Parts: sequence; structure tokens; C-alpha cells
Amino acid sequence: MRKNWKNKVRWLLVLLVPLTFSACQDKSHEEAEAAHALEYTCPMHPQIGQDKPGSCPICGMDLVAKQLANAPTVAVSSDLDYLLQPTNQAVVSSIQTTQPVQRQVENEITMSGVVTYDTRRQYLIPARFGGRVEKLYVQFNYQPVRKGQKLYDIYSPELVTAQKELLYLLQNDAGNSTLIAGARQKLRLLGATEAQIKQLTRTGRESYTFSVYSPYTGYVLDPSVTAAPTLAPANASSGDGMGGMGSSSSPGGTAGGGSITAAPAQGTGFAIREGMYVTTGQALLKVVDASQVWAQFNVPSGLVGQLRKGTPITITFNQQPGGDPVQSTVNLVEPVYEAGQNFAQVRASLPARGKSILIGQLLTGKTAYSTGAALWVPQEAVLDLGTQSVAFLKVKGVFKPTAVQVGQRAHGQVEVPQGLTAQDVIAANAQFLVDSESFIRVTDNDR
Repeated sequence: MRKNWKNKVRWLLVLLVPLTFSACQDKSHEEAEAAHALEYTCPMHPQIGQDKPGSCPICGMDLVAKQLANAPTVAVSSDLDYLLQPTNQAVVSSIQTTQPVQRQVENEITMSGVVTYDTRRQYLIPARFGGRVEKLYVQFNYQPVRKGQKLYDIYSPELVTAQKELLYLLQNDAGNSTLIAGARQKLRLLGATEAQIKQLTRTGRESYTFSVYSPYTGYVLDPSVTAAPTLAPANASSGDGMGGMGSSSSPGGTAGGGSITAAPAQGTGFAIREGMYVTTGQALLKVVDASQVWAQFNVPSGLVGQLRKGTPITITFNQQPGGDPVQSTVNLVEPVYEAGQNFAQVRASLPARGKSILIGQLLTGKTAYSTGAALWVPQEAVLDLGTQSVAFLKVKGVFKPTAVQVGQRAHGQVEVPQGLTAQDVIAANAQFLVDSESFIRVTDNDR
């Protein structure tokens, strides 16, 4: 039995010897490859290189090991890949995080505006016939006039001839009603009133000086004067802020029984003077009816989609902080591109009754609206880089910048239509993750 045990041990040794020899060979082969992968070079003279340690023949410094380009690399698991990303593509941090929330937001648009004239209530008074201005009864711009008030007297050979034609028919062919009606209509088309025609037929004498009366109530202006004050492009805001705008105004006269006060004119007189000759169709005067005016606001293009005709607006007067607000509605939304800015002019009717309103007076308009269902995040979670907006998405423990599209802003929140989902986790403060000397590189990341 002892002999059998010894035979078994002998056969076991025979089997183990080849395995041990093979392991030694593999180890010596790996050591040889590692030794072959090293090259020794001088830090000061990189042209010196040899396959064993030593000294530099030029400066005498010890040679240091340099790994060859074809040396085997250290294996790294996929779980640590994110640590090998460039420094401007990922940030390792433990700051507070947040998630986008799907909801609707009640928002408010605050707009700065100015009181201006209603351009639909500005009328030109042209010369219906040529002649010479004998007397001018209005002397300066923004002088109040009423309907039927005498504006000027004019001598016109054409008008004198038309009067003589009617008198000739009345005296020599009184039964010809057709021709007489035509002569009367000609005088009406030339601007004669019914009272002037009746006086002509009653006296039987033509008038060489013909008076022209105002057909409108308002303020009289020279046609070259711009009645409406200019409104520079301004910023409106949604939420808490309000854009700024400047405009000057000063009181003037009143017209037509209203309480509108006119702004000062550019100049005090008219282009026409007594003794001047005018031609048919020439614009002599302009009358602005101020019984109803406009509240005009400039709104950024990003908020125009929330305003349409009929949208209610609450208007307050900046010079009357304790005054009652005026309720109105949007009458017109006009897209404007001016001075390199894209915005819209919003107009609302502003009645003059019961209000003391200055043309050019500053206004504040507010309107509320409800946004559609969308993803909202805190404003601090989105970083504006100028050309794009970025949020820091948390992926495998690190924060990676991802491009997002920014929409409306309200109550410290910002809408994100594209770039994030409700399941994403992002940094609550994107500014905290950015160094003043860093450059963020946004790439398409696999989530």
C-alpha cells in the first residue's frame, strides 16, 4: 500500500512540472516585454536614448525611463470613462440639483408707453381752388378750433365765376331747375356752405372774398408738423421688471370741449401767409381731433404672441401715481424693425372724457396671460453663453453641459421648450459650475 501511495505522488509531480515551467515562461515573457517597452532618455537632451539605465554622455544627468508609444496601455473599466473626459466637458461637483417641472404659469406683461394722437383723427384741409389768401384767422400751431370756425378768407377768380354762373341762371332762366341745381352743386364742391349759397341768392351779388371754415374740431397745425410724439424702441418685461422709456411733454391748449392737452409744436407759425397765392389741391392746414387718443407701447418680439386684438390692458399714468387705472383693449399690434431692433408697437384706445391727459405723457400698461404646458426650471439653472443657453445635466455622478432652448421667463423661472426632459436632473445653479477662465464645450451626449 505504501508503494502505491509513492507512485501516485510521482505521477502528480510529473503533471505539475510542465505547468510550473509554463507559468515561469509567461512571467519572464511579460517582464521582457515590459523591459522592452521602456526607453531611457535625458530630460535635457531628448535625442539621447538607450534601452538601459545610465548617464547622459552630454550633461551627465541620470537617464529617466520613457514609455514607448507602442507600450501596452493600462486597462480602465467603462465605469470610470467619465473621469477621462477633457476638463471643459465635465464637472465633478456635489452641488444642489433640481428637475424640470411640467406646468402652466400665470404671467404678466408690464409695458412702458406714451400718449399719442390717433392718426385716424388727423385731417388735412386742402385748397379746393386756387387764389390769394386775403386774411388768416389762425396764427400758430396747436391753436384750438371748432367745427364751423372761420380759418381764412381767399380771393379766387374761379369761385367768382362760379357765383356769377348761378346768379345769371337765376336772373335769366329761373325755370331751368336742372342747370340751377348743377350750379349750386358746383359751388358746394368748391367748398361753399349752404349759408353762403343762400346769402348769394338773397343778395344777388357775388363775393370776391370767400371765407373757408373748419369742417373739424381739434387743434390746427401746419401740414409739415408731426403731431404725434416719437416713441423710441423700449423694452417690456414679463413678470416683475419693467422696461424704460423716455419722452417729454408740456401742457398746451384744449380743444373741442375735451380735456386733452397738446404737446408743443416744432415752430410757432404756418407756412402760408396773408397775401400768398395757393394752388388747387395744396395742403394748407391740418386739424387734429384730440377727443380720443392712443396709448402706444413698444413690446419685444418675444412677447408679441401673447397680445392680440381685444386683449385687455390696465393703463396707469406715471405722473399720477395715485390715480385710478384705465381699462382698455388692444386695437392694433404692428411689427416694427427699426435701428436694428425687432419689436412691435401695441396701441390701445384712450378716451379723453373725465381725464386730464398730456400728449407725450408716460404710461404703464399691464396685461395677464396663461402660458401653455411646458417644462420650467429656475433661472439660475440655465447659463447664457451669448450664442446659446446651457444647463448642466447630471450623468453618472458628473455634470455635463447640454444646450437648451429658452422660452418665456416668469417669477424667477424660465421655460425650456427643447433640450431637457422631466426625468433629467440638472444643477440648480449653473453659474456656480463655471470658472471665469474656463471655456464650456457643449457636445451631444448619450444619456
